[in-house]
Amino acid sequence: MARTEYSITFRADDFQLLQQLLFPGDGRESVAFALCSTARSADRTRLLVREVIPLPDTAYLERTGDQVAWTTRALIPLLERIEREGLSLLKCHSHPGGSASFSTPDDASDQGLLTSCYQWSPSGIHGSLILSDEDATARIVAESGQFQPVAAVHVVGDRLQSYRPKLVADAVSAPEQRRLIQAFGEGTYRALKRLRIAVIGASGIGSLVCEALQRTGVGELVVVDDDRVEVVNLNRIVHATQRDARNQVHKTSLVGRSARAAGLGMQVKEFPSKLQDPEAIQVVAGCDLIMGCVDNREARHLLCRIAAFYLLPYIDAGVAIRAEANGEIDSIMAGIHYLQPGQSFITRGVFDLEALRADSLKRNDPNHYEEQRQQGYVTGVEVERPAVMPLNMIAAGFAVMELLARAHGYRQDLTDDQRAADTLIAVDLGFIRQQPDLNLCPGLSKYLGHGDTTPLLAMPALSLKEDAA
Repeated sequence: MARTEYSITFRADDFQLLQQLLFPGDGRESVAFALCSTARSADRTRLLVREVIPLPDTAYLERTGDQVAWTTRALIPLLERIEREGLSLLKCHSHPGGSASFSTPDDASDQGLLTSCYQWSPSGIHGSLILSDEDATARIVAESGQFQPVAAVHVVGDRLQSYRPKLVADAVSAPEQRRLIQAFGEGTYRALKRLRIAVIGASGIGSLVCEALQRTGVGELVVVDDDRVEVVNLNRIVHATQRDARNQVHKTSLVGRSARAAGLGMQVKEFPSKLQDPEAIQVVAGCDLIMGCVDNREARHLLCRIAAFYLLPYIDAGVAIRAEANGEIDSIMAGIHYLQPGQSFITRGVFDLEALRADSLKRNDPNHYEEQRQQGYVTGVEVERPAVMPLNMIAAGFAVMELLARAHGYRQDLTDDQRAADTLIAVDLGFIRQQPDLNLCPGLSKYLGHGDTTPLLAMPALSLKEDAA
């Protein structure tokens, strides 16, 4: 049986608050707590930080530069809350001027406190985190008192930051990626190698994104798409052949086949299913980042919802050619969006709820949709549009470069990252427009970090699918 890998994910705002609480500027150790939900997949369990809470000053018994003591009576309200809401407790403390490593006193403290948390929240997974000036280390404390390592502490914001244990295996030996390492450094290469990315859509843009991610050193892809190869796809899906079209091969299988043939070490999990499948959603929830390459608003909105519940960064790529039947071109555009958890296309003004309703109706009840469309009750729905490989390549290239920007920070200035939340490439006019998005969607922000819920994503329709299964 494969061992579960644990990780912890913070939103950047919550991690910054934690840093402020643990490093008040006096050079002495401090304590705070994080309340977490969980996301469980086949081989991963992710703790999702929902709230950071300080330890009251009145609870401290002693604070020095290398030790801290406090009364656990201050924890009673938190223990009652994790019991009531089924949450996990993460105890956090600082090592100012020291290393982010657990000491013998830390071991005794964690075992005494965190094993007792299972009496309050048996379904929770309780742990401990140490923050030093430049690093973070965390571990899970089982009910038995056994320590289990946390593979990564992720921070999702304008940049993507990960704290991981330093391993001997980190030494880089990848001659096939020498030029990538020359450009972005060994640190970025290691970060990419450890990523599990969900690519939603394996057609025109998606197949190119998968190819670029493979050759950029990403370690693992989860590819979700229920479509099969057709003749009309052959001009824009990488590695698709006439034989694939005749055999109606799943588009996801082309990605796996390409990865095996290239031999660059990228693992591919093929998931030939609709995104609306609860199992597909849970597989995506176990990833580190979403790359959306879908062609409808309903799927984009659902990906924003998944990103909010599971604290996942989401990069979306899309294209549009407006052309007349006689070949006259009105406009050629590609769009790249970087959405942090809780952001949405609706608050960005990309589409509205009426267009979303039309897409949903078209998928779930095409006959009724056609009746409504003819009667004028449905407007603005997307229809099959022209598509060409070169434009898809622009969108795919910009999307993967956006990943590198967030993981590596090549823009250097955080304000530049903020401005690049929404990027429009007007190919016909030869210009790029970028604009920021500092807003959270009210409909999604209330679900930030809620993780696994019943019903899934708080959507009864998904609950019905789970019951039917």
